[in-house]
Amino acid sequence: MIRIINGVAYESKNLDTINIQALDLGNGHLEVCGQRAKSWEELDWSPLAVGHYLEALERHREETREEREALSLKMAAKRAATRVRRLCKVMGADTMLTGTYKANQLDLTLCKRHVKEFIRRVTRTIPSFRAVVAFEQQERGAWHFHLACEKVPAALRSSGVKIKSYEFLRRIWRSVVGDLGGNIDVSQGENKKRSPARIASYLSKYLMKAFAEGAKWSNRWTRYGAIEVPQPLKLGQYPSMRHAVEACYHLIDDQAQVVDRFLSRWHDVFFLVVENQFISRLPI
Repeated sequence: MIRIINGVAYESKNLDTINIQALDLGNGHLEVCGQRAKSWEELDWSPLAVGHYLEALERHREETREEREALSLKMAAKRAATRVRRLCKVMGADTMLTGTYKANQLDLTLCKRHVKEFIRRVTRTIPSFRAVVAFEQQERGAWHFHLACEKVPAALRSSGVKIKSYEFLRRIWRSVVGDLGGNIDVSQGENKKRSPARIASYLSKYLMKAFAEGAKWSNRWTRYGAIEVPQPLKLGQYPSMRHAVEACYHLIDDQAQVVDRFLSRWHDVFFLVVENQFISRLPI
């Protein structure tokens, strides 16, 4: 890779060493990534050579504009999916609500307004309520949403009357949508309980589906409440990918479950995703 900075050309060189960083998302979730280090060397290019390179680069960009735009959109969708996944893990989401309309409601903006009002009314009764929401279109065109949240109490009080919490949520949604009609389906309980990693995977899947359909992924998700992803912890450099991978596995305990792992074809990137990490071995 070559970069031009203030008229000077630099070329990146892969080093043998591997940088490792870990992201402790709490609730037993840990993501560790190893990536080959790079250095930048100044090239002995004349101003004329730099100018020719920039002209050729501009021609290439124009010729491949559509491909680059598609790639840029895909990468942006992946970043959004990663963000959603990590927010769900930080929150410890173990419940998913799916809100639908009885009518064929085709307006995404209206759906977003309804969800925002739904959340506002829920937080009147559950002030600590937090959620990550993804929007999806059914085959008929009607919008619905998938909402990841922490487990709500089994029962709540409304106007002094005790009511099952999920029936309470359904009533709120129906009061928001009015004549459009609707329902809230709940996936939670001993047999349907989903881990934060699984729920995060579901929401991420909806975002990537929106990209595949050519939709604007950035309009397909939002969050409510205080949910912050921590900064990654840098764990230093290792002399080879083998040493780096061994170090990554050393961070997890025997009870941890490996959710995902990946080693790139060129052995320059490795990541490890685990849950049920009860004993942290991260350096303090």
